[in-house]
Amino acid sequence: MDEPVVYVSSWRIKDGKLEEYRRFYARLLEAIREQDRDVVAFYAFGTDDGTEITNVHVYPDQATLDRHMAVIGEQMGLLPGDLTAVFEFMEPLGVQVYGEPTRQAAGMDQGMRDGGVPFTEKRRYLGGFSLADQGAGTAPS
Repeated sequence: MDEPVVYVSSWRIKDGKLEEYRRFYARLLEAIREQDRDVVAFYAFGTDDGTEITNVHVYPDQATLDRHMAVIGEQMGLLPGDLTAVFEFMEPLGVQVYGEPTRQAAGMDQGMRDGGVPFTEKRRYLGGFSLADQGAGTAPS
């Protein structure tokens, strides 16, 4: 059975860099909408003053996460071990990973861990469903 992988990450936007982040995120969303259509959810939430954001990314399975990693690598230049483009305008505060990430995603995670970013992981999937599954003809059990 395919198991979902969920990332929740929080970031501090560097002073004066909110507009740069917004432009980056708009390009990222466009790339994902066009080439990464199996991603279940890709959300960003921010504080009223624009100093912090939290991303929630939901992938229905590891194959979708692999495709996502390829898309962000090709379209955005975000590769495991090299998040230079992102770090120009924001700093990671922490990452939560639910499910088993793929090797590419785990490589990117390791680079952030090596840089001192706090990680919380819960790799054991216990069950559940997504309403997106119902649209694919799979009823929740």
